[in-house]
Amino acid sequence: MNTCIVCKSSNLHFFLKLGKLVYWKCNFCASKFLDPKNYVSKSYEKKHYLKHNNSTTDTNYINFLLKLIKPVKDKISITDIGLDYGCGFAPALANIFKSYGFKIELYDPFFFPNTNVLLKKYNFITCSEVVEHFFNPYEEFDKINNLLDNNSWFGVMTTFLPRDDLFEDWYYRRDPTHVVFYKKQTFQHIAFQRNWQVFFPSENIVLFHKK
Repeated sequence: MNTCIVCKSSNLHFFLKLGKLVYWKCNFCASKFLDPKNYVSKSYEKKHYLKHNNSTTDTNYINFLLKLIKPVKDKISITDIGLDYGCGFAPALANIFKSYGFKIELYDPFFFPNTNVLLKKYNFITCSEVVEHFFNPYEEFDKINNLLDNNSWFGVMTTFLPRDDLFEDWYYRRDPTHVVFYKKQTFQHIAFQRNWQVFFPSENIVLFHKK
């Protein structure tokens, strides 16, 4: 590895090897990520996502999604149009937004691969438990930046990195489709590189504002 997949910095160092899995760390943006040679196949990835329980009848899951929905909802108006980027096979978050009267489009490379929605501009975009799956996060955040209209909001939910000594046993790392992990500092660099404002309304939640 020569550069960080999150920020493109060359201040990259080997972090840890666990069995066959190799992890790298960026001393610039503080991200950690799996070596691309350890990525699972697309077919395995899709099968794994189909195991997720994304039911809108599950109260616990709804409350989990509301941690992202509420701070985004507070920043937008009912006439705004959104995009759930990486919505999965059962777009529960988008359905909740729709229940509030918002219009929200769906995109997922596996389950809603309609690239026409990527030709529009949006007032808000959500990524719920998505950014940790990005194989090329720098390019993905640039793509999202191009999808955001002026004065728009981008909400992210992901579990932030723990201390280094906790990484090996961290449950989030053990998901084979989770390949990149972020700290608060990482999101600050992501925002700086795209001239976004960044806010952290609650644990594991990030809000970006594109002026």
